[in-house]
Amino acid sequence: MSKIYILSNSPGEVSGWVKPVAEAIRKERVAASVVLVTLPCQYASGKEAEYGCSIEGVEEVIDFRRLLRTASGAGRKNLVLQLGGDPFFGALLSTKLKCGWMIYTSRPKWGVRVSHYFIPDAAAEVRFKKHGISADRYTRVGNLIADSVPECGSMPEMKAKLGIPEREDVISFLPGSRPFEYKDGFAFFGMAAREILLRFRGCNIFMPVAPTVDERLLKEGLDRANVAWRGSGRVEEMLFEGDRRVRLIRGNTFEAIKASKLAVSLPGTNNLQIVSLGVPLLMVAPLNEAENIPLDGLAGMIPLSLPGARRFKKKLVLWYSGREKYVSLPNRLAGKMIVPEHRGIMTPLTVADLVADLLRSPEELRRIVEGYSEIPFERGASAKIALKVAEYFRR
Repeated sequence: MSKIYILSNSPGEVSGWVKPVAEAIRKERVAASVVLVTLPCQYASGKEAEYGCSIEGVEEVIDFRRLLRTASGAGRKNLVLQLGGDPFFGALLSTKLKCGWMIYTSRPKWGVRVSHYFIPDAAAEVRFKKHGISADRYTRVGNLIADSVPECGSMPEMKAKLGIPEREDVISFLPGSRPFEYKDGFAFFGMAAREILLRFRGCNIFMPVAPTVDERLLKEGLDRANVAWRGSGRVEEMLFEGDRRVRLIRGNTFEAIKASKLAVSLPGTNNLQIVSLGVPLLMVAPLNEAENIPLDGLAGMIPLSLPGARRFKKKLVLWYSGREKYVSLPNRLAGKMIVPEHRGIMTPLTVADLVADLLRSPEELRRIVEGYSEIPFERGASAKIALKVAEYFRR
């Protein structure tokens, strides 16, 4: 049987890009089986394959290196569909399989090899025109992340569903989906949440847990920070003085976010998912242990065991951060500050102060949400990609 090899790498891309596309391909009834191919990635959680098996429409998950050793396109019409990761991997696999290669990207790279580009927005379209890419070789589809967020009801409806009284507020803290973020991020945000619970009565704190989070690392981080928790096979709640609780949310994470007065997150895919739900976002990027943040290219290959390597890498990360005007995806897309973002050395108390300032300013929360209208955020990308894939197999 023909196969569609979907290439992806980091947790955010698997959940934010692969999931909606695989489901859309299934709806199109494409005459090919979908294989998720996980690529080498310094941001990987190690749980991408396990999560990939749960995605509707994905029939097999395989590591890229293993696939490259065994794959053969003889006698079948196949397709490489790249949704994340270095395009080099797509070029290599499509060459070996002697098949088409489609890629979702905003950059016109590997022009000779790519069969078709899927691009997210008008800015990318301008870029492709400037590079002389023929209009029949790309399709403007919109932002895939928007398709990863299911339809949710209103805030009151979601609060009722989650058992929260209408008069009480919900704040969601999202510690990220990559190991270097969440292994200490749950404890860090937990201590910030504790401070919020001390300052505001009738406040509920949720921590949505990404599907690719390694439960073992989560527990180790809480234990290392001496944060008490309740649960058996997995952490259900963080426990603080008195009856103060931070509730971890799995499965219905988008409902938890939709129920929130404010979402606090590290930079990443979920920034745009929060925007699509119309919930005010505060983005924070603690750089306290910047040396542990993975880097691309040669810089990411520096062993921290080398003398002076940790100090050098920390300076390098801080230098990279200083060069970037914005790191939150909504601000990058808008080209201006829509959501407040804060980077640098910070403590949980620092984050709590930022949250408290916003909670005391309904006008600022409203201004953030009103600014979302300036973010290019076209939906329906997954259906358009699936349609093009179906056409490929009909030819």
